[in-house]
Amino acid sequence: MSSSLQYIFAASPSTTRGKPILVGGDPKGNNLLYTTGSSVFMRNLQDPLKAEMYTEHSHATTVARYSPSGFYIASADITGSVRIWDTTQKEHILKIELKPLSGSILDLQWSDDSKRIVAVGEGREKFGAVFLFDSGSSVGEISGLTKPITTCDFKQVRPYRIATGSEDFQVGWFEGPPFKFKKTMTEHTRFVNCVRFSPDGNKLVTVSSDKTGQIYDGKTGDLIGPLSTNNGHTAGIYACSWSPDSKQILTASADKTAKIWDAESRNCLTTFTFEDTLENQMLGCLWQGDTLITIALSGDIFYLDRNSPSRPLRIVKGHNKFITALAFDSDNGQLYSASYDGNIIRWDVKSGATEGFNGKGHTNQINGAYIQGNTLVTAAMDDTVRITPLGTRTYNNDSIKLESTPANIAVGKKDQKLVVAATTDSIVIIKDGKVASKFPVKYQPTTVVLSTNELQVAVGGKDNNIYLYSLSGTTLSEKSVLKSHRNPITALAYSPNGAVLASGDSNREILVWDLGTNSVKVQGWVFHTSRVTALAWAPDSIHLVSVAGDGNLYVWDLEKTDKRIFVKDAHRGGATAAVWIDGNTVASAGQDCCVKTWTFSFH
Repeated sequence: MSSSLQYIFAASPSTTRGKPILVGGDPKGNNLLYTTGSSVFMRNLQDPLKAEMYTEHSHATTVARYSPSGFYIASADITGSVRIWDTTQKEHILKIELKPLSGSILDLQWSDDSKRIVAVGEGREKFGAVFLFDSGSSVGEISGLTKPITTCDFKQVRPYRIATGSEDFQVGWFEGPPFKFKKTMTEHTRFVNCVRFSPDGNKLVTVSSDKTGQIYDGKTGDLIGPLSTNNGHTAGIYACSWSPDSKQILTASADKTAKIWDAESRNCLTTFTFEDTLENQMLGCLWQGDTLITIALSGDIFYLDRNSPSRPLRIVKGHNKFITALAFDSDNGQLYSASYDGNIIRWDVKSGATEGFNGKGHTNQINGAYIQGNTLVTAAMDDTVRITPLGTRTYNNDSIKLESTPANIAVGKKDQKLVVAATTDSIVIIKDGKVASKFPVKYQPTTVVLSTNELQVAVGGKDNNIYLYSLSGTTLSEKSVLKSHRNPITALAYSPNGAVLASGDSNREILVWDLGTNSVKVQGWVFHTSRVTALAWAPDSIHLVSVAGDGNLYVWDLEKTDKRIFVKDAHRGGATAAVWIDGNTVASAGQDCCVKTWTFSFH
């Protein structure tokens, strides 16, 4: 028995309103590099299914950069740590870990020979450092600025120069090595968000929250002039990126536009417009080869079309908040993932293409998501259940309001008008999109499932018990109580053949119950190290997948109960959901904001 990672459906970049997203690319122009949570993502610009992630940071990551050689990536986090690691091997072996600053690192850059790094950000004694990548030895100092430094760049041709931008509205100019402060440029009147030398080193462009961009001489730092105000940005500019030939500049702004500028005349050549919503404030951009992208406040990645500036070539969506629910539409080969901010993404399993949902949806964490016919049924902590058509992916206004928060829901497959919700004090039967009946209970329900024949409902309780109910129409009657767990029930799953019920609890134990006798059939599956968060049976009713707060994934075998497949750190920080795509493939999701698919061999 073996397992292998098939695909990573990657997270979207972490974003903060009013803060730039400083994304990077690889020297060959193939990949996009960015950070989300405590992970670093390397994504192929053309094929979204070609993605890798680095998960060795123990704190939230802030920025990552490829070395010009392409052999290493330097990534930094909020504690001031920089990890330099290998890109050529799957294991991403660590070269060195350094701590150049005492606070969050906001930007870093390599020298052209891949030997020196400048890192800037927040700190107590200093806001920047320049050091050798292999030893951490200092090669100068970043001084002369009085507030945190938000951005930096390293001129890629000699004579070397370093430019910085900071919250004191100034651009710092350093010459070396060893690098020493030479001067500040004070043309900006608000935070300097991004500074970038042209690839040929002849120019430096800086952009600011004051809505302006400035161009300087790349060797002397002398001002050449501002970007034209004619057809200029009308809100803060957060990022800039040069064309490979050093002749044009791409900028991204909170005015929900991106622009291309001529570096010589400093005039605007093209304006890309996006839908006028808060989420479409543009906070990041990158010009890689012939590919131009911008990154919105939503985390969406927009591929720009110079021939059609008002219509992006494509939009790549993802989650940047942790995923709480997964559903698989087997008829169309599509996964649906939902996150704690109420966001739902549809993923095409074969191509990795993404689609979002339209209209006003859930306003809080989604606790359950299930396919029912041609609809997606979701339950959330905004105390509602929603039934949304898969075809239009448009929320309707008919959310089903519950009196308390649904912990989870179960949906009928045969009866496609039936939904059962477990709330904090009752079991609610929903029929034809309306609450049909409500059954108060004396325990606190934690999860609910519907049997394959849809005649029985199992409800897990915070009192460590599993309650079995007979379902007739919209009427429930308690049938029996299963008592063997010693901790609150956190996950339940009926086998497809209806013979057994699997249950997991908050103290990592998994039991399998024989529904013919209501007795424990399998026990001793206590290999997780924290709360079991999800259980799902394979179509063969033999193999059971479990995920837990420990981030690990197990596949259990009902016929060989001492055998199991173990996937360590399937989702760093915790795994939250798992579904079977087919008899050998599982999709899982978790705190790392990703969906991953795994293939298993049971021979």
